[in-house]
Amino acid sequence: MKDDQDEDEQPTPRPETWPAFEQAVRERHGVADAALATELGVTRSRFHRRTARESWTVAREGVRLHPHVPDSVQQRVTVVTVSTAGLAAASRDTAAWLHGLEARPPDRQSVALAHPYRAERHRDVRIHRARWLTSDDVVAVQGVATLTVPATLLSSSRADATRQRARLIDVLHRGLATTDEVLALLDRVGPVPGKGTLRDLCHEFGPLTVESIFQDEVARTLSGLGYPAERSTTRIDTPDGVGLTPDIALRPWKVAVETEGDAFHRTRSQRRTDRRRIAAYAGTPWVPYPIDWRDWFDDRDHVLDGLDAAIASQRELGTGRDHLPPRRQ
Repeated sequence: MKDDQDEDEQPTPRPETWPAFEQAVRERHGVADAALATELGVTRSRFHRRTARESWTVAREGVRLHPHVPDSVQQRVTVVTVSTAGLAAASRDTAAWLHGLEARPPDRQSVALAHPYRAERHRDVRIHRARWLTSDDVVAVQGVATLTVPATLLSSSRADATRQRARLIDVLHRGLATTDEVLALLDRVGPVPGKGTLRDLCHEFGPLTVESIFQDEVARTLSGLGYPAERSTTRIDTPDGVGLTPDIALRPWKVAVETEGDAFHRTRSQRRTDRRRIAAYAGTPWVPYPIDWRDWFDDRDHVLDGLDAAIASQRELGTGRDHLPPRRQ
């Protein structure tokens, strides 16, 4: 009887919390702090004793780096964001890279910090104040506190108009944000350098469907030369009822300019879609004129000569005969 009672009174074994904590640290790019330890059932004293015994690197007071997780952009930014009293998140080109808007990580990382807090620098991470920053402007990307896409654009508004234009087009093309979402943020925040340029770009692209930076470059160049270029707003009826929306429409002569960059015309299925799209013009009074981006940059005069020939052919058929094409110098 006594043996049964002693067996019943045995304390319940405590679950081993350190492996779960260590796994969470690895998922956070090797960055550990006492707050994460406490959240996962590891006492502060145990956190400090064991990380010291296992030679975890001291990044700053209360923050340790796992010895088997290599240095990375994500790790450097996380060290700053988790050790800051105020709201902080990856910003500018760092946030753009995390969102997939840049092919390579920046040489120096940047973090936006809510006013009036301060943060210590870590490695090459730059810290800048953002009076407008709220929790709604921060999301987790790859396990890193990062500005939302609209907030990323705002944090980079000091960049020149050309660079802002290119990034906004990329955002819109990838469906990462809408101009309405960006404008809503701009309406909420106070004065920010470059904010007006970003607002103007949103108003410019709001009614358009700009599929790529290349498409925008071709449309702007044609408009500058005097061609009546309409971007992605013209719908062409087709016999199958599906319809077409050309990248750039020269409506007077019913010439549909189709820009072909490398990013979305690379795979076999993409090329098959392109062929079907071009074939769909056969049942319409419109004529397609594809422009390859390499030809555009390497031999633009030849591309424009071909476009003029397409216009001339349409005029001979009676389409746009009363509309003279622009005279190029």
